[in-house]
Amino acid sequence: MAIPELERQTTDKKNIIKETWWLMYCSFPDLNWAKLQVYADGSAQTFDCDGVKHNFENEEEAGYFLAEDEYIELDKLDTEDEQEIGIPLSSIEIPQGDTEEDLAKSMYVSSRVGNALQA
Repeated sequence: MAIPELERQTTDKKNIIKETWWLMYCSFPDLNWAKLQVYADGSAQTFDCDGVKHNFENEEEAGYFLAEDEYIELDKLDTEDEQEIGIPLSSIEIPQGDTEEDLAKSMYVSSRVGNALQA
């Protein structure tokens, strides 16, 4: 469950100790990304392709939140998933951006475009 008082805090000054990337499995073969960051104080934050952030008391709650939204951690995908997605996992590139706005724009990739996939 998101913590409203944490949502008002800026995370710019928190030390990130872990970052994981997640894909919405119901969107395959389109790539719809979310990022989960864990901070030194144990709190966590998710960021999705809509540029929306959700703050949580811990990583476990953030992971449950993403799982409820039909996301799966990128590192948990296997060869079976690769067949479902229809593209090699090795060709999937994690989104990048200089700003959060740029990052959010790169966090949804239509399978028709394929601009996040390596040739």
